[in-house]
Amino acid sequence: MYCFTDDPWIGKLFYLEDFYVIQAYQGLGIGAEMLKGLSQIATRNHCMHFLVIIWNQVSTDYYTSQGVLGLSSEESWHLFRFNREELVDMSGEE
Repeated sequence: MYCFTDDPWIGKLFYLEDFYVIQAYQGLGIGAEMLKGLSQIATRNHCMHFLVIIWNQVSTDYYTSQGVLGLSSEESWHLFRFNREELVDMSGEE
C-alpha cells in the first residue's frame, strides 16, 4: 500500500506502507521484484523518500542492503505526530 504526500522542503514524497513478503516466500526474489516496481512508480513521479517505522529492523536492514540511505541518521530528521487529545487542547476547541 502506498500513497503520495507533499513536503514543503523536500517536495513530493512516496509514502510506502505494509510492503512485505510472507515468510514462506521470502528469499525467492519476490520482494526485489516488488521493490523494482515500486521504484519505477517513485521514479516516474520524481519521489525519492519513504518512511519505515523505527522498530522494523528487518525492513531497515533490507532497504539498507538495497542501497537506501536512512535520513534520520544522515540528515537528522524525525517524524512526529500529535495525539488527538493534545491537538484538541492546543486548538482550544472541543
